[in-house]
Amino acid sequence: MLAILQTILPVFILIGVGYGAIRTGYLKDDFADALNTFAVRIAVPVLLFRAMAGIDLGQAFLPPLLISFYTGVFFCFAAGIIVARRVFKRRPGEAVAVGFAGTFSNSVLLGLPIVERAYGEATMTMAFGIIALHAPLIYTVGMITMELMRRDGRTLGETLRRAGRSIIANPLMAGILAGLAVNASGLVLPEPLQASVDMLAAAAIPVALVGIGAALTRYRLTAALPETLTASAFSLIVHPAIAFVLSHYVFGLSSVAVHAAVALAAMPPGVNIYIFATLYDRAVNLAASTLLLATALSVVTISIWLYVVDTLLPL
Repeated sequence: MLAILQTILPVFILIGVGYGAIRTGYLKDDFADALNTFAVRIAVPVLLFRAMAGIDLGQAFLPPLLISFYTGVFFCFAAGIIVARRVFKRRPGEAVAVGFAGTFSNSVLLGLPIVERAYGEATMTMAFGIIALHAPLIYTVGMITMELMRRDGRTLGETLRRAGRSIIANPLMAGILAGLAVNASGLVLPEPLQASVDMLAAAAIPVALVGIGAALTRYRLTAALPETLTASAFSLIVHPAIAFVLSHYVFGLSSVAVHAAVALAAMPPGVNIYIFATLYDRAVNLAASTLLLATALSVVTISIWLYVVDTLLPL
């Protein structure tokens, strides 16, 4: 267990560096915007481009692996909505935002570095297959559900068009699609261009982690602690539990695939849950609280999940 904690601790130390730099006033608040803009619009898309350009598509897009991960995603989304409506008496649109908060894990900026440090390149192929569908699939379902449930919603056709535009305009998706195009074509990049891609890709994860920490200084816990803990529990406990049961006991996947599915499922919610809540002005404070609390709790819960999987299925 201590070895696992030591494996993931550097990731959270970099988050702490960003958080401390802003909180102490060493760097200005707008540093977070600049850093995250560079990470999300340039460095991370290049990282995803490089990964997709060289990935084994048959191994990455394994249907049982994707079913194991995304069954947990949509169960948590639906269960979060139901609990928010019936237990916490949220309005329909707010309930969707709560469900989304317990669903959208930080698979790229936090998941990739932890998977790479814990398991190495063998597991990364599986991880990239999951990540390629993550944002477009969850955002599309979330937006459609929101539009159908809130009273001031658009028509289904307008919602689908808006979701499509948002996905296509996403820089991360652009990197994924460009990489897949290069992969399918068999194109080999000239050495100077490949070297530039490698340099940007190497910068992506450290920059993104420091940016996460800097951005976390903007969020605060609200008084709705039971609801925040519930949304966090869906993300940190329920989702990885479903991914583990399905990938290991139902589909009998390889230990590499199980490790990838559970590790990514165990990630806390990312900043996308706050963006989604702000987009619709629904449960914004709850999203901010969940982002902050779940990220803090994940230091422990991720370590536990990695320990469980490593003990039962050593690589």
